[in-house]
Amino acid sequence: MILTSLSRYCDRLRRHISKRRSFVITPLQRAALSAVIMMGITTSALADKRVELKPDMVTHDREYGNPDGLVDEQALAGDPPAGKPTVPYAIPSEHRKDGFPISATIDLGESRALSRVWLYDTNGKGDVTFSAGTPDNWKELTTFSTDRYQQWREIPLEVETRYLQVTMKDAGANFNEIVLYAYEPQEWADVQAQRAQAAQAAAERDAAIAKAQEEAKNRPKVELETFGQVTLVDEIDVATAEPGHMFAQSPEDASRIETILGQPTRVLNKTPGEGAYMTFRIGRHKLLEPGATYVLEVEYPEDAPRSMIVLNAGNETARGFHTGTALGDAFHPKYVNNNNESLNVPLSGKHEKWQMLFNLHDRFPELGFIRGIGDRGVIAEEGFNVTIAQYSAENIPMSQGAAVSRIRLYQVPNREQVNLSLRLPPEGLPQRRIFWREEMADGVLSDTKDETKRGLKEPLDWYRFKANQMEFLGMRTYTKDLLEFGAVQHWDSTPGGGNRWAFHNADAAPLWGQIVQLMGERGFDVMPYYEYAGSKGQQGLGNQRRAKPLTRDDAYTHIKWIENANADITDPDTYADFKKMLDITIIQFKDKANFAGAWLRPRSQLPISFADATRKRFAEEANGGTEVTRKQLIDDQTLLNKYKQWWFGKRREFLVAMRDHLRENGVKDATILYTASPKEPGVSFPFGGPNIVTDDVAAWKEWLAANESEANAKINPASVEDVVGQELYLKALTAPLSTWGGWEVQHANPESDPANYKETEGVLLTHAYNRLYTVSDPKTFDAFRSPAGLAVMRHYSLNENMMYDKEDKPKLGYFVADIERAGPYCMMGEAMAMANGDPTHLGYLVGLNWGRGFPEYVRNFNQAFMALPALPSERLNDASSDDAVVVRSIKTEGHGTYVSVVNTAMTDKKGVQITLPAGKVTDASTGEAINAEGGKVTLEMYPYQLRALHVQ
Repeated sequence: MILTSLSRYCDRLRRHISKRRSFVITPLQRAALSAVIMMGITTSALADKRVELKPDMVTHDREYGNPDGLVDEQALAGDPPAGKPTVPYAIPSEHRKDGFPISATIDLGESRALSRVWLYDTNGKGDVTFSAGTPDNWKELTTFSTDRYQQWREIPLEVETRYLQVTMKDAGANFNEIVLYAYEPQEWADVQAQRAQAAQAAAERDAAIAKAQEEAKNRPKVELETFGQVTLVDEIDVATAEPGHMFAQSPEDASRIETILGQPTRVLNKTPGEGAYMTFRIGRHKLLEPGATYVLEVEYPEDAPRSMIVLNAGNETARGFHTGTALGDAFHPKYVNNNNESLNVPLSGKHEKWQMLFNLHDRFPELGFIRGIGDRGVIAEEGFNVTIAQYSAENIPMSQGAAVSRIRLYQVPNREQVNLSLRLPPEGLPQRRIFWREEMADGVLSDTKDETKRGLKEPLDWYRFKANQMEFLGMRTYTKDLLEFGAVQHWDSTPGGGNRWAFHNADAAPLWGQIVQLMGERGFDVMPYYEYAGSKGQQGLGNQRRAKPLTRDDAYTHIKWIENANADITDPDTYADFKKMLDITIIQFKDKANFAGAWLRPRSQLPISFADATRKRFAEEANGGTEVTRKQLIDDQTLLNKYKQWWFGKRREFLVAMRDHLRENGVKDATILYTASPKEPGVSFPFGGPNIVTDDVAAWKEWLAANESEANAKINPASVEDVVGQELYLKALTAPLSTWGGWEVQHANPESDPANYKETEGVLLTHAYNRLYTVSDPKTFDAFRSPAGLAVMRHYSLNENMMYDKEDKPKLGYFVADIERAGPYCMMGEAMAMANGDPTHLGYLVGLNWGRGFPEYVRNFNQAFMALPALPSERLNDASSDDAVVVRSIKTEGHGTYVSVVNTAMTDKKGVQITLPAGKVTDASTGEAINAEGGKVTLEMYPYQLRALHVQ
């Protein structure tokens, strides 16, 4: 109760401010508003009551005119005011030029605590003042302009008085009625108490800022590996009984304090049926600067298997990591199979540090994140929340609970000091590419009109910050989704026919051209991403849904929102439709940046079509002119297989045509990437296959037997060796998707057919990966390699809506999280892909705003990867003294031999001797000379490290 009344008052002030209404508030009111906002008080419904007003309570200071119009239509006004009063505060016309100001006084008969007044604004524009006090001693409360035509408007008062004076300053101040509200005595006492508390909070805030200004002059300078010299801005000792920093947790007893590895640590309890979190406000009153570069650091113990998620509200990222045998992604997700993997990854036995570089946004969500438009009411002065979270106990079976000892925030004084220096292959040799695409991130920019609902005042800053992240991580290719499930994202379809062809948001439409120019100026290549479904405007091709299923007429799948559009890639109109998109989004901007090509991922909306027109094309092109019915295809499996092979050939023709269209129109060496897998977690094994892979099947079977449940009964563990030995993942990558219930999932999402691209230049089908078993079989990579190279795509699981309470309601707003392994093991997938496949294109499909934890390992890998030319390599089986260290050789014409060396072991490798061709050896990443006495170099390598060498 003590907090609610002033909170309601401030809520009204905030509403006025947000609507830019013209009125004046007192310094105390402003201080109260600031204090309440800083304290994060939640508003509630108004509890004040309407005051009965009568004409005989009103007098005015002129002999002419009748003030009864102020209060003579109270019944008509309603409660809350909604009627349309018609009788004005009448002033004779002969006095409307020189008779102002004019005041009326309302005598309430006794002192009342007035909360607010409503006034029915009519026409004209002038100033009105409300004052309180006595007829011989008035104190002005507020002045506002009557600039709302025939509308009720609310004005806060918050004053105790018997008399209320209303003054019309000029003839334009026209209104018909007022309605007055007052607090009961207890409510008013609450307001008074809260005012004092707010004033104290405001004073404390001013003192805190003054202290921070002094502190900033002498903040500790810290030398951080990877980041250079930084300034410590704030530090939270998480493992104290009262950690401060607006600490909160859920459930109420979510955490405990333990001594782990000799250091006090706060640990989240595993809670059945609901997720758990602990949250802290970091940087409050620490002079944080929107747009500045910061490092968030979380110190944790690596003593046991643990899964934890870090939500950084400062730039709306949610990234997690896991140690030991813990899964990381949710064991029993709501919507998809996470293709989980449990490996006995070594633990360091020390307290380690998770770090992430980011640029601070202008505004942040309070705690939980937002999907799309929503209030981002926290500003930099108030700091931002850092939340450590974990899923329900059922979803983290091996984890012993997220654990943290300290959280720190550092500021990087010069952004460019963290840029990673890359030594790219010399001109004439093709370069490798690293890039990413975010699925659920750009809600930060969703509201184009209201800054309070955007994370950034300037939308282009969102992309400047991504460019900063690329320079930090050593990435040179920028990807943005221009179609999301067929919907236009930030580009202008006007040249193609506007919303009749493809719907676009006019306010956001110019953004794509600005992004291209920005990335071009920063020296990056650009590769747009399209979830193409045919154009989706009012007269768009996709809305015609020309592709039809085989066995039914309604839809391919049960997912209605993806069945609203599709395109038939055997249809010449589809060629023209997508070429138009390429013209508008790539070709018209080709002089602003270098385009690497285009990346397509149809997400169930480029299905195998069995429509009449499609079958007719099949008959003419592949069946000797003989037309086939759908029933014939259903009954004759051989005929159906022939039809599918024709369709796969048509898909290849379509992709080649798009490649040629770009190249013929000035996009030199354009490459088309095509990702067949529609699922966030990547490719699953078919029905009946394993749904968790582990290096200890016996332990998992024992655990499942001891933890019986309906969900656990469906778990079928398999070993990494079995997956590789039986080529299960290769089969999964190229197998039709499993279907159910009479739907045609396998036709909606046709599988990858890499064999059709073995001789195709400039087109790459992407190879999905994320777990160790997905990168352990060289045959899978060989299958996907083409003359254009090899593209591997890491599919992060969304873990969507996996932070819920016992009633299955969200605990942290809209929740998704990208999870990776801790420490050097975060690069396990990439390193194993290099050892077994040597990809030239390395991509990431992520859920939220891009960033990486453990950046020292990411940067080391990326620096080596980018130093190697994008040319075929040969595995040298006898070049290493240790079988776990894989060596591959790339021979070039005129530029010597490049060598990649990968430690595929989970342990350090010391004193490994690598035999190289004769010549001078340098580190290809840095140019530093390496001793190669006797044709051998000796390397010290941490787990899953990639080294790039150059022999000339």
